[in-house]
Amino acid sequence: MKVYVQTDIEGVAGFCFFENRRSRDYEVINHRYRMYKLLTAEVNAAVKAAFDAGASEVVVNDSHGSGYNIIFEELDPRCRIVHGKNCSGPHWLPMLDESFDAMLLIGMHAMGGTACSITPHTCWVVNDGEFYLSEGAMAAAIAGDLNVPAVMVSGDDKVTAELAEKIPGITVAEVKQALSPYQACSMIPAASCELIYEKVKAALGNISAVKPYRIPGPVTLNLLDSATHTMPWEDMGETVKAENITEAFFKFEKAMEWTSFDTQLPDGFSYPQ
Repeated sequence: MKVYVQTDIEGVAGFCFFENRRSRDYEVINHRYRMYKLLTAEVNAAVKAAFDAGASEVVVNDSHGSGYNIIFEELDPRCRIVHGKNCSGPHWLPMLDESFDAMLLIGMHAMGGTACSITPHTCWVVNDGEFYLSEGAMAAAIAGDLNVPAVMVSGDDKVTAELAEKIPGITVAEVKQALSPYQACSMIPAASCELIYEKVKAALGNISAVKPYRIPGPVTLNLLDSATHTMPWEDMGETVKAENITEAFFKFEKAMEWTSFDTQLPDGFSYPQ
């Protein structure tokens, strides 16, 4: 059994604030490192559960911001991790293909515009507003095009509710209750890791109960957001049309200034930025 672990950080127990990557203030840096440790622990709980459930291979994608958030030397050595500048390789979900049996969504956040959710942002607009996708739902949809089911999600109560509605049978680990965009009632990290471990084992023990999340094509796609992830929202690009959600996603993303897919030679990037 091959398992793909898609990660983000805003949905981790203990996380409440957007990070300030430009600040070199000691308190800010210390806070960021604390959040990295919390993320690493939850990812590690999912990885260990996957192997204990019978996985032969686990690939982790460090998909938040810099792509260098997970303290990978603390992970179970049986897994592999994709890390480094996001959207500079061939795919938003590097290494994902039809050979995987399941996807896990760890540390997800709600889509932009979701009231009283922790740091909501990124709202994918499908078919001119017929429905909307968070980043977690988009990952599940792209996996669905590859016939890979997203079987488990962790995060706050708002994003877990979204994924539960869109993907019948998905296993949910609600690690915090959001009270505002910047306040939550969280499980203590040791408890959230235990919950994630239990939920991952259960989900991978019954993969057939969840169908791949497929969005019928053709589709149109745009992204609602803003530079500060605050209102007012605006279209972040031109609406695109494609035969399926994967093609639409990459057609849109490749037109954005924050992506550099298929970088093959050094282009001047230095970490951090």
